[in-house]
Amino acid sequence: MNFDNIKNEKQKIISQMYSDLENTKEPERYFTDQNIEECSADLDKYVELLSKANHQQKEISKNIKWIFKSLSTFKEENEDPEFLWGFIYNGYTVELTDFILSTAFEFGLEKAKAKNIKTNIFHIKHNPHFLDTFRIYIGSTSNSGVVLEYKKKKSCFEFVENPYGETYGIPIFNLKSNHDYSELSFDVLTAGAFKTINLKAQKAIDKVLLKTIWSISQKNPFTNLPEPDFCNIEIELSKGVLTHLKTLNYDKKNKIINMFTKGSGILALVQELDATGGFQSSDNLAPHPEIVDEKFVIVDAVPDWKYYEIQQLEIKDNVVFVTTKNQKCEYENKNNFNVVCSEIESKTLKYEVKTYDFMLEILNDILPSTEPFKSRFES
Repeated sequence: MNFDNIKNEKQKIISQMYSDLENTKEPERYFTDQNIEECSADLDKYVELLSKANHQQKEISKNIKWIFKSLSTFKEENEDPEFLWGFIYNGYTVELTDFILSTAFEFGLEKAKAKNIKTNIFHIKHNPHFLDTFRIYIGSTSNSGVVLEYKKKKSCFEFVENPYGETYGIPIFNLKSNHDYSELSFDVLTAGAFKTINLKAQKAIDKVLLKTIWSISQKNPFTNLPEPDFCNIEIELSKGVLTHLKTLNYDKKNKIINMFTKGSGILALVQELDATGGFQSSDNLAPHPEIVDEKFVIVDAVPDWKYYEIQQLEIKDNVVFVTTKNQKCEYENKNNFNVVCSEIESKTLKYEVKTYDFMLEILNDILPSTEPFKSRFES
């Protein structure tokens, strides 16, 4: 065990903190000399605890949990822990995570068995004008999966951990893909354990999305600033079926275009039907008849809110074409939440999508490849 190397690596981090503090104007400082001293003492204690763990994995895991918790706040009396102002989540995530991980390995941390996640659900959020530019949820269910967020300034993905309610990124290591992108794996040090996570594609379209993650990790698609009118995009797939597609459009002045206005974005979603044959309204808090069916619909709110069941979704260049079935559903009147449906001729709605090329590539891959929507009530 080379304690001198461990001590030197720790001192590099502490010295960097002091240097950053000195070179930051006082009004812009978010930590103090005392915070650095406490961080140094906590890291020393962490090393001491590991030295007493005697290679016991439960003890090492317990010590990792302790150091993450200790460095997640600055221990101020009026500091709410859910905001996590500490060094581990603000400013020195990579440096401290690397130190915690490498030191734990020095004292016998073993790599755990891979956690396998079937890619039943993908949920992509792309907000070009915000810090969380690209985030993707991949899970076997809607609440059993992982969230990866791309950090455009660092040109890498981070694992999003949510210990107290806020979201903070943790570095991932050894991101790998097999030859056909049916499996994507990475290592991550979360609060308490060093985990290997293995994502396993279940459908052909899943491979396309895992390849997208890999491609973005190899080349930053956000080197150029977005145009003011680039839209937000949200996509959800469940077992190879598109269940949600939403775009929030902006004008040339980067102002949001209201969905009741011409030029607004796409809102395609799964909508439930009650026993009366009407679409359930989420705005109506009164008791509803029993839900007996569901349909994949497009919302057209110009000038008034109405639904059309989707027959087909396709994209050409940067324009999405939505072909509807021969039914329209809308509110009975402005003061009534009751939704009534009527027969119409099929129509085609067109939506221009202004975004980065890589997002258009994702849409061009997804829309022709997803399986037809099928209600969960169908036998």
